[in-house]
Amino acid sequence: MARLFALHAGGQRSPWQSIGLTCDDATCLLSDVLLLFSGNDAGLTGWTISSDKDDVVSVDGIPTTLVSQFPSHPIHSSIGSQRIVGLDHVVVNTDDIDRTCSAITEVLGVEVRRERQLGNGAVQRFHKLENTIIEVVSGPHVTTPGASLWGMVVSVDDLFDYCEEVGDVVTSPPKKATQPGRYISTVRSSVGLNIPFALMTPHVSGMDTR
Repeated sequence: MARLFALHAGGQRSPWQSIGLTCDDATCLLSDVLLLFSGNDAGLTGWTISSDKDDVVSVDGIPTTLVSQFPSHPIHSSIGSQRIVGLDHVVVNTDDIDRTCSAITEVLGVEVRRERQLGNGAVQRFHKLENTIIEVVSGPHVTTPGASLWGMVVSVDDLFDYCEEVGDVVTSPPKKATQPGRYISTVRSSVGLNIPFALMTPHVSGMDTR
């Protein structure tokens, strides 16, 4: 199964350090996934994913680096005093969910696992990689043509302790997530990450329906 090795991001590392991530040169570690900073325009600009060949391709317009080998990283990393236990999911926005999901299946070899109707014309579909989920989202709120990497969510050992540690100026108060038994908190835009970033409590065995 394909594995996510890295997410490529514009902008600087300093805002990410301010929320408790440890950065080395131009990288931060989100569990076993590298966040690589280019210093260019803000936003997620591409990703590196395992493959049986080395190539640079497009997944419905998303710059994609396929690699047969990549340096291994620890399964866990930290944010503040908390352990990041996994990159829970990466969000892809698209104006055509059929086209984008077909491209993900064709290039990465992972089928759609499930679909969720959100109401008001919005819909999610989920593809499972070895170490994370690709959450594809479409609806009237997506006004940019094509597909793009939008944001990501990590799971941490104790979300409530983390939010208390950094305070309301950094994160929203934890609230119930869509997945039963889980809670989520979003890093506020004023922090300056310029990429939507949220934290969740860990998976609850037998209750996560993605």
